[in-house]
Amino acid sequence: MALEKIFDEWQANIEQLVEKHPLQVIHWESTRRCNLRCKHCESPTEGSVDDNELSTDEVINGFKKIRNQIEMSNFSRILVTGGEPFVRKDLVYIMKELNNMGYERISIQSNGIYIADHPEVLSELRDAGVSGIGIAIDGLKETHDNFRRKSGTYEKAISALNHSIKSGFQTTVSLTAFSKNLNEIPKLYNTLSNSKLNWFKITPIYPLGRAAINQDLLLSPNQTKTLINFLKTKHAEGFQNYANPDYTKIDMGCGGWTGIENEGRIRPYCFFCVAGMNTMTILYDGKITGSNIARDFVEGTLDDDLGKIWEEKFQRYRNREWLKQDDCSDCGEWDYCKGGPMHLRLPNGKLLSCLYQTLHGKDYRPRIEKMGKEILRCKL
Repeated sequence: MALEKIFDEWQANIEQLVEKHPLQVIHWESTRRCNLRCKHCESPTEGSVDDNELSTDEVINGFKKIRNQIEMSNFSRILVTGGEPFVRKDLVYIMKELNNMGYERISIQSNGIYIADHPEVLSELRDAGVSGIGIAIDGLKETHDNFRRKSGTYEKAISALNHSIKSGFQTTVSLTAFSKNLNEIPKLYNTLSNSKLNWFKITPIYPLGRAAINQDLLLSPNQTKTLINFLKTKHAEGFQNYANPDYTKIDMGCGGWTGIENEGRIRPYCFFCVAGMNTMTILYDGKITGSNIARDFVEGTLDDDLGKIWEEKFQRYRNREWLKQDDCSDCGEWDYCKGGPMHLRLPNGKLLSCLYQTLHGKDYRPRIEKMGKEILRCKL
């Protein structure tokens, strides 16, 4: 009964979030350009047009417009993603301008190459108000370099991580779990957790972008169970130390709902997709959506009345009943999950995969194989 009460209170908090939908998080997809061509990339250069990328002034004016047109008293943070953000030569300048506007808690997600080659940029970023750095590391040396399709990228990622830790940033390792690196994750975690890293975040690979056509990377149901069991074990071993700033906390990224038996035991919270509820995303070309990989559900652009968009649009994010189809139609966990991550849906609501169902033996890989090119076309 105590567990049921916890989940009932959690559901009530979600309902309140939907009703009030305070803007708390902005994801800015700063660019689709990149200095790598990773096998799994969810935001690849394919399908993008460089000329459509927001200019420096367009970015700054867009963030000013958000502050002027949307109620911001509950605002928490900005997450800068790509592509690779550091291919933008104006990145530090933009960060400084956002900080001057009053935006705080800005984090940047990177592959680490530019930071490794130019560690002096970290002091510039600190002066510009950036507080967090995330580095993508996807296995041990050979696996990481193969995944990134370029030798030497593992050493650069490790170098960038160490520079970021020494410079005092909140640091996160973002790891994509896929079929070829699963057995390396425990060793990588044990190695990096001794470096005063703040977060080790694992996300199971999504069948999106290039991963939709590199299907040998996708996890089987048994591999998915192995990943969840590892997360559960490490979380149980260390959650008492999460208040210690020098302890490396383990987390599962936005993979989806894993079931009442797992939520709160693989990460220090329960999963719910908050895209469009408290989170807005600015895509590289100024389109507004709820998630940087939910490209099928654009609600407007930076040229629009952003206050009106935030209040009147995003209804398909906030009322999820239209997603109760396919494997969700008779799922006993629907009341908690409400259809899972929006980016795992096609425009017609078709479900690409479900983490909960996968953990209970359903293999979505044949579906992905059949739909691969359709997914790639829709998600670019």
